[in-house]
Amino acid sequence: MAERSALRLWAMRGLFAGLCLALIFLRLLPLETLPRSWAGPDVMLALTCAWVLRRPEFAPPVAVAALFLLADFLFQRPPGLWAGLVLVGTEALKARAPALRDLTFAAEWFNVAMLVTALTLAKMLVLALLLVGPDATGLMLLQLSMTVVVYPVVVLASEFLFGVRKAAPGDIDSQGQRI
Repeated sequence: MAERSALRLWAMRGLFAGLCLALIFLRLLPLETLPRSWAGPDVMLALTCAWVLRRPEFAPPVAVAALFLLADFLFQRPPGLWAGLVLVGTEALKARAPALRDLTFAAEWFNVAMLVTALTLAKMLVLALLLVGPDATGLMLLQLSMTVVVYPVVVLASEFLFGVRKAAPGDIDSQGQRI
């Protein structure tokens, strides 16, 4: 029984990493020849928030930091800035997960929206203070709103396609302790 739960834990961690790597790969594909004037959602952030709130053990902090740092390098963003912000934000969200477990989805969605807003504003503030790159405030705010809008779709896909559901009060984690 313990071997099966440990195997499921590592399989779901591998699935999380694989999904994040697939999202990075899809974003790197040259599907358009002209630059876009709009910014799509950060699906990787929405996926990470959904998995951290539902099953924190499936998205360990080391994996979150490594995957977002890889994305920083590949997307030519300031290395470590977004990865560090996301790591701090998801750990704060993980600390609030037991309190959010009993609330409705609307409350969860609101908390994730506030987290994404705080992360985006912190990123904009750091970039403005360091005078890094051109002013892309409009694109960052568009990406923020698109990420908040796509979050329910990511949650539905996580629940129905991958079986990542909220932990019930009597559930047991991989170490055999109650959640």
